[in-house]
This record gives sequence, structure tokens and C-alpha cells, in this order.
Amino acid sequence: MNIRVFLLACLAMLIACAAPQPAAIATPSMSGAQPEQQAADRVLIVLYDPAVGAEPLLQAVREMQAELVYRYTNINGIAARIPPPQEMAQAIHRLERVPGVLQVQRDQMMQLQNPAAH
Repeated sequence: MNIRVFLLACLAMLIACAAPQPAAIATPSMSGAQPEQQAADRVLIVLYDPAVGAEPLLQAVREMQAELVYRYTNINGIAARIPPPQEMAQAIHRLERVPGVLQVQRDQMMQLQNPAAH
């Protein structure tokens, strides 16, 4: 009798493990923070065209007196922290006009959530 119970428990665990789980999705974490605060310490992620290169973008970052936080080599991009006196919207607009810049986005925290939990 004990072997039957043990085998039944093992079978139940295997079935539970094999059951499909809903996929988790990434959504911006908006835990009550303002959009300006939600952006990771005023950091912008900027992607550039490798054919143009990073130099025009790096020059613009220096002229804006922004801090180069990170240089992404695999995706041809940088992370730059914009100093507080500058408006983020103006900094984004200025960087978007730099030759070779493909995309400018605010760095933000992403949180995995289970859509069934809502």
C-alpha cells in the first residue's frame, strides 16, 4: 500500500511540473514613483549606428556635461546620466538630433509580472 501512495504522489508531482505556466511579461515598474524619478537616476540609453560610430554621440555627451555611465559594445549604445539642471525632455531631443543616433530612451526598472495575477 505504501508503494502505491508513493508512486501516486510522484506521478502527481510530475504532472504538476509538466503543466504549462502562463508566461511572465516585462512591464515598467510604476510603484508610485513619478516618471522623472522612475528613470534610473536621470540616465538615458542611446543607441547609435555603427557605420557612423560613437564619436559624434560621445562629443555631444561631453558638451552636455553628462556622465558616461556605460558603453554597450554588443548593441552599439551608451548610458549617459544627464546633470540635474538640464530638462530630460530637452536632453532627449538634443541627443536624437546627433548624427548616427538611432534611439534615445530613459533607463527604467522593469519588473516581471505574471499576467494571471491581475
